[in-house]
Amino acid sequence: MTRKEIVNEVYQKTGITKEAIQAVVDETINVIAESLVNGESIFLRGLFTLSVVKRAPKRTRNITKNEGIMTPAHLAPHAKFAKELKEKIKEIPIE
Repeated sequence: MTRKEIVNEVYQKTGITKEAIQAVVDETINVIAESLVNGESIFLRGLFTLSVVKRAPKRTRNITKNEGIMTPAHLAPHAKFAKELKEKIKEIPIE
């Protein structure tokens, strides 16, 4: 689902103007991104938890050159989905 599809869905369910919905969706995404950049976690109960985690340095392999390289420690985004959401998704029948 894209931003545009989210805006259209909310518009159909609420009747609020698309411009207002677009502004809210865009600002929500900006606030979430800024919070993650600042090292804060995002908790949306029933949906997911977004956080930034530290990845340790590790030895990796460049398979095209067949040589080992060292990947330095770095920060990475991490998502953990809510148990309730996972259970609902598991109940969807596979076609």
